[in-house]
Formats: sequence, structure tokens, C-alpha cells
Amino acid sequence: MTRDLGRLTARTFDVLVVGGGVYGLTIAYDCAQRGLTVALVDRADFGSGASFNHLRTLHGGLRYLQSLDIGRARESVCERRTFARIAPDAVRVQPFVLPLRRSLTRGVNAMRAGFALDRLVAFDRNQGVAANLQVPGGAVLSRTETVRRFPNLDAPGLTGAAMWHDYVSTESDRLTLSFGQAAIACGAVLFNYVGATAPLKEGGRVSGARASDGPTGRPLEIAARVTVNAAGAGINEWLGASGRAAIPLVRAMNLVTRREAGYVAVGGRSRSGRNLFQVPWKNRELFGTWEAGRLSDSTDAGLESDVSAFLSEINQAFPALGLKLSDVTLVHRGLVPAALGPRPGRVELARHERVIDRNDNLITVAGTKYTTARAVAQRVTDSVFRKLGRPAVPCRTDVTPLPFRRAVELVNAVRDEMVVTLADAVLRRTPLGAVGCPTDDELTRAAGVVGAELGWSPEKTAQEIADVRRFYALTG
Repeated sequence: MTRDLGRLTARTFDVLVVGGGVYGLTIAYDCAQRGLTVALVDRADFGSGASFNHLRTLHGGLRYLQSLDIGRARESVCERRTFARIAPDAVRVQPFVLPLRRSLTRGVNAMRAGFALDRLVAFDRNQGVAANLQVPGGAVLSRTETVRRFPNLDAPGLTGAAMWHDYVSTESDRLTLSFGQAAIACGAVLFNYVGATAPLKEGGRVSGARASDGPTGRPLEIAARVTVNAAGAGINEWLGASGRAAIPLVRAMNLVTRREAGYVAVGGRSRSGRNLFQVPWKNRELFGTWEAGRLSDSTDAGLESDVSAFLSEINQAFPALGLKLSDVTLVHRGLVPAALGPRPGRVELARHERVIDRNDNLITVAGTKYTTARAVAQRVTDSVFRKLGRPAVPCRTDVTPLPFRRAVELVNAVRDEMVVTLADAVLRRTPLGAVGCPTDDELTRAAGVVGAELGWSPEKTAQEIADVRRFYALTG
């Protein structure tokens, strides 16, 4: 992964992917693995938007069974299993428990029915999966068993608990990056910090993109037969440039805290009816997912008040917790597609991806779910073949192992993984800043290593350190 901008302009690609989150990277990988020539650009770092800010869970779609969305649940089961097959070192089995109270739709009997249906939908959940990653079936625990195993859940009105298992990604940013590395191994050309500013047009059809290289300011024209807009938070900027209607976005958040984690993830429900989870990750408690309830076009505007509202709902869902702002070490925040909520005027996360495929060689993809990004990429790649008028080549991304590597040394990250900023190095290539801001000494040492590789001046080094600190500043 090295920066040679001439590779972007030397030919016409079959596919240009705009956006380097998990959706864009999996699309680039699938297209390249099937023999298409592929370029991908992102205006920031790979996986630095919503893909960085997710809850680290890879779930089997149990929640979809509440609305009898069997197709979505089935896809989730299959894709959870796919991660265990293609990246077994990147995931671990995580038990979840949800306290139950008297309720027709969320009580003991409803959950028993849900788990019975799940056993049918997920009958092959462990097929081809290593023994240490096999997922047990869900079960409803009695009140006595719940209190015996999880004393902190004892509360008035408790009737039992639902317990099931999903996966947690142990090195989530390395996992995201591995899709990009797999795409490169198949011949794709990938660049971070190259912003696609507007589509190129030829005969009324999109024929690539005008772009600008962030580090140098160099303008570029990237020619492609099909362009995929998977720009995440920037998706509407590109849609606007191509004359399309906007996709509504909402800010979603998760909170990393300094609280030590237990072994089980616990669910709770706030007074607004929002379901929240307390998930163990890197020995810390991670809370989410919370959405702002209003449309937004900014990742950070009004963030402090939203964090306060989020903390209030966490403490409603988990009354014994007493979580404070001083407990928060990192605020994951990102813009994701929105849908109208059950209450008038309220918006929430869109539960399904949105794919806009029209007859001008542009495909737009917007999604919120990390687990099923690879499956969405498979469908998008099928559409690309149709637009190119070529016979489709079978997809193999569901059976081919990813080149997943755990965190590397800083020097190797800079030389081999296209690090451009200090934040790239400490947030997404190494675990140095994964659960909170590194210490002053750690930042100084890291900046010294990265700066020496990239030829930074003392002023540039100081600015990079300040930028990393600013990223954490709103957490208090």
C-alpha cells in the first residue's frame, strides 16, 4: 500500500469506488477478485468514518425476528458465519444477556418463541466454523438462574433473562483494513486522502471522477466505466454533484469508557424505548448504539449535548451504573443513513442498506450494518457486471481467507499501509489510541517515529500531535 498517484490516471478502470469504509473496501475487493480493474479513493483514511465508529459486534440478526424479517435474519446468520471462516483470528464469541420483565412482546414467552425460530433460521450457523468460534443456541434463563449467574441484574420486576451469543471483532480497524489489503492483492489500486470532488460525464453518463490529492493538492481525473458511490458521510455531496436526491443521515454514537469489563455483554432499555448494550471490548465497557434522533450533516456539531443525552439514557437502561462524562475515554461518532422512527418527527438508524442503481453508470450504496457489508458488496458487484455487459464471474469473497494481521509496528504501518497522519497510525493501524487518548510520552514517541518516516518538520509534528488530542477533546 504505497502512494503512486500515476496509477490512478494511467488507464480507464472497469470500476471506480468512491469511499473507503467497509462497504467501499468490500466492493473493491469483490470486483477485483472477480477480475475487474478497480480503483478506490477516500477523502480521509480507510475505515475512518462510520466503520471506525461501530459497536464492534457481528450479530446474527436475532432482532430481525421480532418483525419476522426472515430474509434479513438469514443473511445476518450467514455473514456472521462468513467472518468466522475468512477471518477467524479477528473475532471471538461473545455472550449477551438481556434482562426480561412482564411483556407480551418482550417477555419470557416471546423470547422463547424467538429463540425457537432462530434455531430454524440459523440451523447451519456453525457449518465450517472452527470449534472455538462455534455459536451456541439462545436460551431463556429463569429468574433464579439469572440472579445466580448475574447478581447485578437483580431488580424489581425481573422475570428472567434471554441469553445468546454473537461475535465481537477483536481488532476491528485491522479487520476493515484487511478488506483493502485483499483488494490490493487482487490488483486493485487504493488511495486514502484523495477526495473525489465531482463526477466526470460523457454523453450524459458518469465516466469517472475529478479528484484532488489531499497531501499535495494535485488535481486528478480518474476514468472508469462504472462508478460506485460508497462515500458514507460524504455520499450526498457526490449525489448532489450528479443531480440526485439526498439520502438522509443521522449521527450515531458509541462510548468507550474506562470502566473495566466483565465477560458478558448486557442489554438494557431506556425510558424512550431505546435498546442499548454494554459490550466488553479490550477489557473496557463499550456502550451503544445511540442515534441523535434528528437529521444531521455534521459529525461533531452539538456533540457535547448529545453525549450528555446518551449518558442519561445509559443510566436509565443500567440504573446501577452511574456512568459520568469523566468515565468516557473515546466517543465513537459517525453519520449513517437514517429512517423515520416510530414516533412523529424522530429519525433512527436505517436497518437496511440502500442501493440506487440507475442507467448512467453510477451505483450509490448506503448502509449501516458492518456484518452484512460483504454480502451487499456481492450484490453490487453483480450489478457492475451487468452494467459492463459482461458475464458475471462467481463471487469467492465468502470462502477466501482475508490477509488479516494484528497490529503492526509503527514503522511498518507507515511504510506498508499508507499512513498519512499520526491519527492513522495510533487510531487505526495500531491499538495505541483504541480505548482513549495516548499519554503525552506515547504521542511524542509515536509522532517521532511517524514523522521521521514521512519527513515532518518540528512544526508539522506538533500539529499532528495537537490534531490527535483534539480528536479526543470532546470526551472530557
